[in-house]
Amino acid sequence: MISTISELLESHLNIIANRLNLPIIYENIEAAPNDEIYLKSTILPAMTTSFDLDGDSRIYKGIYQVGIVAPINTGKSRSQQISEAIINHFQLNTELIKDNFSLYIHSVPSAYPAITDKTTYTIPISMNYRADTLI
Repeated sequence: MISTISELLESHLNIIANRLNLPIIYENIEAAPNDEIYLKSTILPAMTTSFDLDGDSRIYKGIYQVGIVAPINTGKSRSQQISEAIINHFQLNTELIKDNFSLYIHSVPSAYPAITDKTTYTIPISMNYRADTLI
């Protein structure tokens, strides 16, 4: 299921990235620093659980994090505007569907304090996701 979860979350991010004309760097793909803002997609799955005694159900939960990565010394305004657009795009209870699998955003997406290093200024946005299924 993690591949379906990844596909749903990343395809939804791709919609807003295209609208904002921003590239996305996905997990396990090296990002070469350059002079443009880009998005970094990270999926942090949590333990899969079940809610019935027979174990026929599965609850897939985790955190989806999108980083807005800007070159250092370019200011914060554009990154903050992008973070607001992403938060508005991934609203609480947004449902993402593929075939008979449904996933939804289970928390209000939140921007966290920026992380600065020698070359980048990154604003992380995190949100919880959840999918309940029957096997």
